[in-house]
Amino acid sequence: MNLNKFLLINLFSKLKSESLFLIATFFAIITSFIILPKFSYIDTHVLMILFNLMVVVELYKKENVLDFIAINFLKKYNSQRIICAALIILVFFFSMFLTNDVALITFIPLTIIIGKKSNFSTLKIVILETIAANLGSALTPMGSPQNIYLYSKFAPAPIEFFKITFGISTIGLVILLLVNFFTPKEELIFELETPIFKKNINVFVSTAIFISVLLSIFFKLPIIYITIFNIGYLTYKKENIFQKIDWILLATFISFFIFVGNLSNIELIRSWMFNLLSESTQVYFTGIILSQFISNVPAAILISEFTTKWQPLLLGVNIGGLGTLIASLASLISYKLYISEFPEEKRKFFILFSILNFSILILMGSLFAFFI
Repeated sequence: MNLNKFLLINLFSKLKSESLFLIATFFAIITSFIILPKFSYIDTHVLMILFNLMVVVELYKKENVLDFIAINFLKKYNSQRIICAALIILVFFFSMFLTNDVALITFIPLTIIIGKKSNFSTLKIVILETIAANLGSALTPMGSPQNIYLYSKFAPAPIEFFKITFGISTIGLVILLLVNFFTPKEELIFELETPIFKKNINVFVSTAIFISVLLSIFFKLPIIYITIFNIGYLTYKKENIFQKIDWILLATFISFFIFVGNLSNIELIRSWMFNLLSESTQVYFTGIILSQFISNVPAAILISEFTTKWQPLLLGVNIGGLGTLIASLASLISYKLYISEFPEEKRKFFILFSILNFSILILMGSLFAFFI
């Protein structure tokens, strides 16, 4: 088998598992037959922010920065309840800055290792970590793809943004810690090998890039210059990072931008959607409900084209990340990581995930409806 054929088979195999990308691309193509798409539909600012954050994360992972911090923190505790609380808090705060996906990819495997070494079921804590990632990432503009997009599109003052998101994250964390209070206090005995943390040029550069991305988000520092530097640095250092970037996620965003751009220029649909989303309450509940079926990132992109009411939309799609397994793409990451280790627990995972997620969704969804 030649290399090209091998690469094509690998690409096809990966695409089969990327249903959201395939669906988004299908609708982008279909609507492009109805109305001619424009390049201006694509929000390159959002794409470059996501790309740069992915590079930062991959460089941190390469130098064991995230694992080093997490393992040194967890080594201080041996009570099951406290360790589970520590994991929730770590995921919650890491997701604010490095996105919910990265927090789960970092901590779910670590949680499973601790569970295996200590002989306790990690099912409940993995699900709580998943909820923590979705609620923690809701706080900041760079915590999740939908926040990056909405912050870029509506450009609110930072204080106005945090007024909306602070309550979601704070109340969410309190609920999670209350649920964790019913975790047994029994002592866990385990040993984790602390990875070697090299304070080298990669750590310095990735931190500088991260700070630059924050400046770009909050103070409109041109992201194009950061991106050019990033690509130049990786090329010069010959770092094997480009192939680790989630290009499918970036391509999915492009497909959704084209689909939504096309849709928003079809007059009949445009008129109907503007009428549907004329009130803040309608925007809020549409964000929650639509997220359950297509996930909160595409829901945010779609609804944002037909309303200027960004506050209820921000609330709706972040709270809407709770609920079904596909309401947030980060939840699918947890599911895949856990089921790959415990395939016999698919049904148990789905049942407990649904109970906890829908319970918190109903509680928080009802509570924040009074603030619309």
